Amino acid sequence: MPPPETQAARPGRRKRLRLPAGYRELLAVPGVSRMLIAALVSKLPVTMVSLSLLLYLGPRYSYATGGLAVSCMAIGQGLSAPIRGRLMDRYPYRLILVVCLLFYVVALGSLTAVAADRGPAPLVLALAAVSGVTAPPVGIIMRTLWRVLAGEQRLVTAMALDAATSDVVQITGPALAAWLCLSVSGEVAFGLYGALTMVAVLLVLSFPNVPPPVRRRGGGHWAGPLRSAPLRRVLIANAAFSAMITAIDVVISVLNAERGTTGYIGIQIGALSVGSIVGSLALGAVPGLLARGPKLSVLIGVFASGVVLLAVTSQMSALAMTLACPITGLAYGSTFGALFTAGGDLAPEGTAAETQAWLSSLTQAGAAVGAWAATEVGNVTALCAIPVIAVLSAVLTWNVRGPRPAGDLPTTS
Repeated sequence: MPPPETQAARPGRRKRLRLPAGYRELLAVPGVSRMLIAALVSKLPVTMVSLSLLLYLGPRYSYATGGLAVSCMAIGQGLSAPIRGRLMDRYPYRLILVVCLLFYVVALGSLTAVAADRGPAPLVLALAAVSGVTAPPVGIIMRTLWRVLAGEQRLVTAMALDAATSDVVQITGPALAAWLCLSVSGEVAFGLYGALTMVAVLLVLSFPNVPPPVRRRGGGHWAGPLRSAPLRRVLIANAAFSAMITAIDVVISVLNAERGTTGYIGIQIGALSVGSIVGSLALGAVPGLLARGPKLSVLIGVFASGVVLLAVTSQMSALAMTLACPITGLAYGSTFGALFTAGGDLAPEGTAAETQAWLSSLTQAGAAVGAWAATEVGNVTALCAIPVIAVLSAVLTWNVRGPRPAGDLPTTS
């Protein structure tokens, strides 16, 4: 029998590349592969709609009208998300998804048809708002179901994968939307957008082994999950974090435009997403790394350090900023995943979906505030202020995670 080293040297006997244990355990759970597909399909249209709407309405009306329509849709979706979340806590989530999908398809189809005929601009804006109000809350229920399917031990890895899929579609979605609107047609873009949303809903409805979340019994407290003080701290930190990363995108765009290096804008924003994907997957591979201690505060601290590096390199050259961007983005996805996970941990019984809805709404609100603030205070001030706000957020969330109430987890009964 040849020695081991001879066997290893034989051609064709290559060592297989194995996934980290955390990912192998997660992917071995029945239904996880389908959940990952549903996550990708559900997130892709969300990243396409704003640019599609702007590019579709701009030539027909004006780009100001297109931007206003994007705002109407975002406001409608943000303001209505907690209501849809509360409805899913009271009634079967499958019913809410189906009803929302039906109204959403009608609203989106009507918007496309009216805009194609250059109908009244106020009607287009109203339909955009209705489309936002009726958007199926797939993302909200997906984050709720991840906790059930993955279990507490694999939840960090599951949320890491979920965050990584978000970053992937943040890169591919806008590019696909721009190509369809500019090279094919806006109608095709909206058709694909609506079709992907329907497929995402159908995938969620097809999960046979995932039990529904615990439903709220009776009227419940009028404030819902907002009655929890620790949860309110997480919600504030979530809005602040969304504002900070949006402000960074704005600063990168304005700074490069002022310097005449606009070709670096897409590269640098893409590099932030690449860093986020790497950071999310790395944390998911070692879920116990931050099991002890203030996980949220540590991740926000890492983010603050990356912004300091970006601020320093912004005074050098576009290339230096580009090299710093992946490091700045390392904690993006991981922090969002930790925020949404902490929100689920702190959600009072029977408010799981509404809690996730508040997190989603405040993510949108924070992004709007961050974009506005960055344009108002200037590039240098924004890059100096973001680490300070990050440190305050880290203090706010210090050791915020507490024990879960026994009844907060969805049950199989």
